[in-house]
Amino acid sequence: MKENLEILEQFIAEQKIRWDLMNQAYNSNVSWDKDKQPLGEKGVAWLSGTGNGAKAQFHQVGKINKIKETFDITDKSYQDFMKAYFVSSFNPNKDAETPSASKLRAANLLLRQLYYSLKMTTGQSNPIYLSSEVFNHAMGMIAEAKAKDITNLKNSAIGLQSISRFLDEKKFVLTEISFVSKYGSHNTTNTKKRQKAIDVKLAEEGTLNINDADDDKDKLISMKAFLNVISLINIVKDDGEIILLNLLLMLIITGFRFDEAASLKKGCTERVPIKGDALKLAKKFKLCEYNLKINYLGLKGSKQTVHWVEPNAIPLVEAIIAAVEELTEPYRKVLIRERKSGFTDFLPPEIHNIDGELVELDDVCRYLLKSSASGKYWSYIRDTGKKALKNIGILPVEQEKNVGVKASTKALTYYSKDDLNKGFIKLAQDKKHLKENSQFNKVVVHQKKKYHVDYEELLFIVPYGGSNLGRGRVYMNFIIYITHPAIQRFLGTAGGMSIFKKYKLFDEDGNPTELLTHMPRHNVNTFLAIAGITDHLQAMLMGRRDIRQNEAYKHLSLAQELESPLPDPLDAFDEGHQFDLFSESPHPVIQDNESNALVDDLDELFSDSPLDEMEMTNPVKYTKVTGQMVFDPDISLECNFKKSLHTYGDKDEQAKYLADMVSEDFLPELNDAYNELLNEGKKEEAEELLRRHAELNPLVLGTCTRNLALWGCPFGGKCVNGEECGYHAMTGRSGELETIVKHSIDAKSNLQMLEQIAEKDDSFSSSLKKARKSVALLDKMKEKSQEALAKGVIVTLIDKPTPEQLGAFKKPTTLADYFAIEHQHNKKGYSLDDTIVEEDK
Repeated sequence: MKENLEILEQFIAEQKIRWDLMNQAYNSNVSWDKDKQPLGEKGVAWLSGTGNGAKAQFHQVGKINKIKETFDITDKSYQDFMKAYFVSSFNPNKDAETPSASKLRAANLLLRQLYYSLKMTTGQSNPIYLSSEVFNHAMGMIAEAKAKDITNLKNSAIGLQSISRFLDEKKFVLTEISFVSKYGSHNTTNTKKRQKAIDVKLAEEGTLNINDADDDKDKLISMKAFLNVISLINIVKDDGEIILLNLLLMLIITGFRFDEAASLKKGCTERVPIKGDALKLAKKFKLCEYNLKINYLGLKGSKQTVHWVEPNAIPLVEAIIAAVEELTEPYRKVLIRERKSGFTDFLPPEIHNIDGELVELDDVCRYLLKSSASGKYWSYIRDTGKKALKNIGILPVEQEKNVGVKASTKALTYYSKDDLNKGFIKLAQDKKHLKENSQFNKVVVHQKKKYHVDYEELLFIVPYGGSNLGRGRVYMNFIIYITHPAIQRFLGTAGGMSIFKKYKLFDEDGNPTELLTHMPRHNVNTFLAIAGITDHLQAMLMGRRDIRQNEAYKHLSLAQELESPLPDPLDAFDEGHQFDLFSESPHPVIQDNESNALVDDLDELFSDSPLDEMEMTNPVKYTKVTGQMVFDPDISLECNFKKSLHTYGDKDEQAKYLADMVSEDFLPELNDAYNELLNEGKKEEAEELLRRHAELNPLVLGTCTRNLALWGCPFGGKCVNGEECGYHAMTGRSGELETIVKHSIDAKSNLQMLEQIAEKDDSFSSSLKKARKSVALLDKMKEKSQEALAKGVIVTLIDKPTPEQLGAFKKPTTLADYFAIEHQHNKKGYSLDDTIVEEDK
């Protein structure tokens, strides 16, 4: 137990250092001792990031998952453990992406639940007592509280599984936890690939109903939904509806994230003239004689600030922006006028020009409110206006009967100008648009910097209530930007009246059309994939920082997946080595000046692998998940399987394997001694030599040729940390390269921290030298592993099904399906040599 406590204390001490490094990187003073830390938009320095304001708290469990009483976290060790786990998610490198507020808060909630379960099941409070029993108790409470919310239930189970693996890795808990989620998993790239492999296998066997196959159609816009969107162009009437529809069209055309589009500024486009051959082509195909770029701030860690509009879409984008700017111009004038007053005066000049302090309801309905009841009886409009004011706490000060012709039908209702103004100020404060340090400006986080954009500078703005189709009133003097809940409600994926329900536009199943704000982005990325655009260009066009994220946005059918992509134009620049792990050349050569580039490329490629630690280090699981193996054509089928799966059998089988496998790349010293004996005619001695060294113990990295079962490791497993050892060798097994890269990335991160510490304390110089040597050795391992794998051939363990089995001829349903058909027609109709249309020939 003493050892466990020491490991825990060491972990906490290391993370306190990381906390200080984060403060140094951001020149901040975020206190370790605070009970709560604000996150996301409300966070400061390195706690500032994407997502709505949230808090991570470390002193109290809170009333979560039906815990009724207030439950304090009294154990200082557990509080420090929570903070250590919290900061372990951050990277001291200031350019690294900050975890989202929702992700950090979700982990914090799970740790608080685990504390409650720890107290309930064991009576203990120190984190070393966390166990499988505690995790199962926590999962039981979460399952009971979220029985109807399967998505949150799965997320919580996956989160607990992640914490369990983390604790088992750190080894300060008394017993191994090994908690495994029983509620399925996220539809990650990994699980999607696995399902795709299963679908292909079932199709090959003829047992797959292709119409039931999950090809992510629910993330793409159906053709019917798209036609409904186009129909809305001629149907919508109200200004708010038109503005939101134009925002939706902008998402469909550009593939922007919603927050990126909602944060666009007025005048965000810029025309760039085109010249030379490009201008000739533009004239030939009757395109605009200029390119159009949209200036924006990329989110999710993206460095992008410019989006180039597809040439055919330029007129449409310019028409959308012109229409929105014209509609929103009166709203900008309102905001500019109110900002000049410091947002102390929300009343328009028409109200101020009325004599006296009182304003009659008729004037309020004319100048302050707009009702969806327009065109109906004025009495109805007055009633709607009166209710609208009452809903925000503004009541009439005086009522009297009219003394004219309409005396019997109408009573005069008066409001105080001061009450009206104060009521709108309070509404703005309650809705968080008017705050002490933020007055009607939107915070946009780009590259970890906060940009405050005044509402009047934004392109898409509406009066309060203008985006709510079910509300009968719009407050014309209270102008806001379009929020995510507002667009969700408009598209039918949140409560309330949607635009499709309002105008009775239905899908083929008879239900009103529903769309998600991210669907257009998935659609555009799928278009790019169908067109054979390389991953590099896809990531660039979509404003994405990591090409691996493309996988989550491409939703190709099985037939489209098996179609050969176009050549990668970037290959000409990197001589085929960038991300090219398996060269067709039988003897790939990596020049010395390319080594660092290759190592960095491997780090980038595998830094965020969807495979978990168990799948990387267990070659059998790795093969099951990926459905692929690398085969060396120079060795037998049996040896290939043994090598890939790291299953060498007993001592005799291992000796036989060594006889086939020892070479200049694998156990070179043993190879030299073995060949020397064979050359001297000493066959029996050579076989005995191999038998004596037939100890191929599987390690996280490579294999150990020492009899570990009998003698153990006298070096403390230093090879796992990237240190040289004469008994250690790389095997080329499945998943080995990814594992080396993971260890290399971790080693470089630790080296970076150590370098910062060593700058202040010379006593760490020896450790620093050792760490640098370890990083260099791991880089060398990566190069050797890549070279060895490049000699092999990737073999897919699943046969390709026929087009009929894939359902290649089934009825197209999504916009992406029709795009794929049109793309095939275009490929047949165009000549890639001279870009002349077939019919022009």
